[in-house]
Amino acid sequence: MDGLIFDELLHAESASASTFPSSAELRDDAGAEFDALYTSYMPLLRKIAIRKFSIPLKDADDLVQDVFASYLANQSKVRDLRPYLVGAICNASRQYHRRDEASPFLPRPEHRECGATAADELLEDVIRNHVIRMTLARLGSSCRDTLERFYLLGESAISIAEQRQKTSNYIRRLLNYCRNRVRSIYVAMTTPESSR
Repeated sequence: MDGLIFDELLHAESASASTFPSSAELRDDAGAEFDALYTSYMPLLRKIAIRKFSIPLKDADDLVQDVFASYLANQSKVRDLRPYLVGAICNASRQYHRRDEASPFLPRPEHRECGATAADELLEDVIRNHVIRMTLARLGSSCRDTLERFYLLGESAISIAEQRQKTSNYIRRLLNYCRNRVRSIYVAMTTPESSR
């Protein structure tokens, strides 16, 4: 009787061995599975980036692709897919705004005129740098130091707070105050007297 059961199991294993998918079929299945995941989660992630974080559509699509690339790289570590993807798009959107906020008070040229030369661009850069220097010179040393450390050196509010023996909320409020102060100084310097 035991021999009969063993023979049946052996026969069942040899029959099922021929039904295992090949590595190419596994890749196709993984690709199809990834396509299904991308198709189902992409609208949600795009909506979060656009509506919650006000990311432009083109950049939102780039962020979604970055999030899925990150998922592919860390797929074995991901326990729950939806929270991972939502958290990743939120972090990517915040990082996008951090990069974008490096100079929120300066106008960004969308395009250059066809006749613009390298000398014109250099002159614009010199003028912009001069205005920045003049603006920063009118700030107090605390604001200037905090903004420099946060934006130029890339320190976090927490590390600045630890070094100054303050709370991170105090530093965040200080950053907000300093940004507003820089904007008002910049506007006062660049707005003609007649339009004030």
